[in-house]
Amino acid sequence: MERQFWNVAAETISRPDMERLQWAKLERQMRYVYEKSPYYRSKFDDCGTTPAKIRSLRDFRELPIFIDKLADRNTQDASRENEGHPFGEYLCVSPRDVRAIHSTSGTTGVPVFEAFTEHDIGVQNEVLARTFWRAGLRPGDYVLHVTGLSMWLAGLVPMRAYEYMGMAGIPVGAESGAARVLDFARLIRADGMFCIPSFADYILKKAPEVAGVEARALGIRTILAVGEPGAGIPETRKRLSEGFGAQIFDSTGGIWGFGAVSCPHEQYQGMHLVCEDYHHLDIVEPDTKKPIDMSGGGGIGEMVHTALEWEAGPAFRYGLGDLIELITDPCPCGLPGMRMKYKGRIDDLVIVKGVNVFPGAIKGVVETFMPRVTGEMRIVLNAAPPRVEPPLRMKVEHGPAVTIEELDGLREAIENAISEKLRVRPAIELIPPNSLAKDPSKKVQFFEKNY
Repeated sequence: MERQFWNVAAETISRPDMERLQWAKLERQMRYVYEKSPYYRSKFDDCGTTPAKIRSLRDFRELPIFIDKLADRNTQDASRENEGHPFGEYLCVSPRDVRAIHSTSGTTGVPVFEAFTEHDIGVQNEVLARTFWRAGLRPGDYVLHVTGLSMWLAGLVPMRAYEYMGMAGIPVGAESGAARVLDFARLIRADGMFCIPSFADYILKKAPEVAGVEARALGIRTILAVGEPGAGIPETRKRLSEGFGAQIFDSTGGIWGFGAVSCPHEQYQGMHLVCEDYHHLDIVEPDTKKPIDMSGGGGIGEMVHTALEWEAGPAFRYGLGDLIELITDPCPCGLPGMRMKYKGRIDDLVIVKGVNVFPGAIKGVVETFMPRVTGEMRIVLNAAPPRVEPPLRMKVEHGPAVTIEELDGLREAIENAISEKLRVRPAIELIPPNSLAKDPSKKVQFFEKNY
């Protein structure tokens, strides 16, 4: 696949021209999934339609969600039993044409597998290379790769994209621990680091103790943060930027030609889509699944994925259960295209006295009190969400320098701040630093479940 990540044409294409390009690719992709996948054909049949009857992007947006995580898992169970492969009944190629296999983290106990053909690998390499380019990385750079080196989409998928772009990925992995990561950072002098934000925080804290230097002495100039909220939270962004002396970029992507990355604007503007010629991103009402009107510059809803050029197991009206804000208004940074802000998982939502609250928003408020808090917190649930019997109970680690006399004032200040900003008043228990069990190589934890 020809490398295009430096092609400025993609930076200047107008909105109408982009939509025409998307529609041309979507017409082809609709025919492809209809002809190649009995699963998707049955979904069209359930709607009483065919690809030929869908005449515009507006018509396409009216289609319901065809697949979600539960349906994905079920169809993969069926394909294992009936067809002898784990890629789902929506697989559009022979299983022998699959050239890469990745999976989700399998938090329910059963991973969902994702298949790539050689063509799909090329598409994802291109889209990820665009995110790296937007973040200021260039061919010849070294990138310290510090997510888990596993089947997770943020594990080995970016490693291929570094090579495609002409960079050197250093596969140290978060599972190797802080000491080894810091050794590699110190010895190789990487230009960039790819990691989850909480691990970057962990390295920031451990650098003086383990490596004998402040994190900014490592020379890392770019941090691509993935996998969890953090790089979009002003306090976290500021702390990591100042601590490493680096630019911090929020980013996402890894499958179906999807990719997005934030811009260097002083105030967080969301993540710019760098994939619109390979991927159609939509939002729908979480309850009704009806398309959201974005004529006013954007909207907030459940994220729906459709791949425009994927061969193996393409997403087609795929609802992952993520709530995002999709923004069509121009960005102050001057870069074109749509942007997205991640709001949270729909299944992470808690409702207190009729007020919808996402844990990431609560964590953002808590982190404004650092270093009087460590940033670690848990929402204590005694019954299954989303509805929570008030008050919203929380555990928050106070900072190591906070005295016993200061605890009551700190607790009240945090409760007031959350109440003011999120319209929910919590009942907070302040606990000593390092009281909450955590694994720095894993995604951020929000809940303590006692049911």
